[in-house]
Amino acid sequence: MLNGAAALMAPPSEVKAARKQPAQVYLNENVLMGMVLSTVEVFKKECFGMLLGYRADGKYIVEHAIPYQSVRRGHNWTELRSDKWKIIKGILRNFPKLDILGDYHSHTMYRDIRASVTLSEDDIAYMEPHELQIVVAINQHEHRRAWSWSVNADRTLSGWIDRYHFRIAAYYYDRRSVIGKGGTGGNGNGNGNGHGPRKPLTRPRMAQILCPIAMGAVR
Repeated sequence: MLNGAAALMAPPSEVKAARKQPAQVYLNENVLMGMVLSTVEVFKKECFGMLLGYRADGKYIVEHAIPYQSVRRGHNWTELRSDKWKIIKGILRNFPKLDILGDYHSHTMYRDIRASVTLSEDDIAYMEPHELQIVVAINQHEHRRAWSWSVNADRTLSGWIDRYHFRIAAYYYDRRSVIGKGGTGGNGNGNGNGHGPRKPLTRPRMAQILCPIAMGAVR
């Protein structure tokens, strides 16, 4: 990725190519397991949680994935009360080294309908321009599979644990495409955090997920 003086000196073609590169999302093993376990715990309802970490030059470094305990949930929706969100934000001010990067939530299978990582219209409507949104699709199978994880060519991360298959995708808004975006939003998939939905000017982009567990396996 080009930045600073390098971007000014680079040929226009190189600058344009650099801008097309997707953002990268780094998940450590604890973050991955935290999201997976909170997804399995409430299956076949949706989980909803917070992502904490920091941003660095087109990268999201996720250090913690914390599930919301008081969230109301259904098969394809979750909602966090605004008063609970205010309490959480107040407490997080005491941790200045960590930023709220965004949220994660799950998409679950329903009867014979398999879950996917595709964002719903509500996911998009409630997504803030500066936030990261991670979707964990979980599907249950009859037979157990050995533990395995891989990074996929479509920028997702997928893996097996016991009878459950997971596919994980991360979404963000390109800063250049949301300049002037007004209003306030909430959190994805109909998730409320005290804000309301607003019409987005563009659709989120899919980021590249990187995780040590799966870095040795690429599909």
